[in-house]
Amino acid sequence: MTTERLFVAAELPDNIIEEIISLRNDVFGSSKVKWEPKSKLHLTLKFLGDTDKQIIPEIGKILNDLLERRAKIPTAFKRFGVFYRNGEPKILWAGFEATEELVRLRDEIEENFQSLGFTKETRKFKPHLTLARLKGYEDKNKILKLRKMEFDKKDFFIEKIILFKSELKPTGSVYSEIKSFELKNQEE
Repeated sequence: MTTERLFVAAELPDNIIEEIISLRNDVFGSSKVKWEPKSKLHLTLKFLGDTDKQIIPEIGKILNDLLERRAKIPTAFKRFGVFYRNGEPKILWAGFEATEELVRLRDEIEENFQSLGFTKETRKFKPHLTLARLKGYEDKNKILKLRKMEFDKKDFFIEKIILFKSELKPTGSVYSEIKSFELKNQEE
């Protein structure tokens, strides 16, 4: 069986990505942090992992059926946060509003992908994008400052969902688009 490492993600508008990077840079400046590149900033809806290449067309069909008439999804960038492991900060992230429409889409993906043998995610959905995988040498005061930063939430619409392939290389993972799905305007 030949496999591809896959995931389904929402593409975020450039202005939102730029806002996140700008706020992050205001706090960290030139501090030593290995940031995820802009090209890898997305909101993961379902990580599929190593997937039999033969079912990729079925994955595409399920996504097409779920998305072909779906309206653009409202959400908002609202805060920064940190995931901890063993009490140490490990992932620095930007968080988004879990709107009814976004949660519904994620739940429908979870339900429909079970028919292909994927395990349903049991953790609560926390829409976020990973900004950095922390190594331990980063300035903890700046991490805390970013986490506590207050700003007006930035409302936007998700307009595209993408099925990505992730290739693990010595320099890190590289993402490439397999198929994308444009969401509709509300009135269409």
